[in-house]
Amino acid sequence: MGQVRLQVGATIELEDLDELPDEQSEALEEEVHNIVENAGDSMVTYAQGIVPVRTGNLMASIFADVDEENLSVTLGATADYASFIEYGTVKMRAQPFLQPAADVGEEEMNARIEEAIIQRMDGRLSSNEEGEDVTMEMEGVTIADPGTE
Repeated sequence: MGQVRLQVGATIELEDLDELPDEQSEALEEEVHNIVENAGDSMVTYAQGIVPVRTGNLMASIFADVDEENLSVTLGATADYASFIEYGTVKMRAQPFLQPAADVGEEEMNARIEEAIIQRMDGRLSSNEEGEDVTMEMEGVTIADPGTE
């Protein structure tokens, strides 16, 4: 009922990957998957570090699910009252712990993926002229569970 889930996804479009030898592009793909997985762990650790703790139940319910296929991390908390803490109520101020963790994690994930791509593609791309072939998008999507208000 009051569970919360936030999804942080990476959308990477690399038209120039065909210029990389197969083993290089496979290595890059593996590296990106590792980065996404590590980002999930980091987000959980960060959220657990800032969540208000009374009994420890909410902190223990924080999780990250990594979807390797779609390069996304779902960060959430399964405690029944998670949404009340995250978003507040009429009688209680919000004490966000998932959104700040998702924001920091997304930024970190974005920077690491970009770094990995730049290292692998180094010397294989034309300069930053018009028609640049490498585009990267990162987007964070908030998904509210049905019944979360």
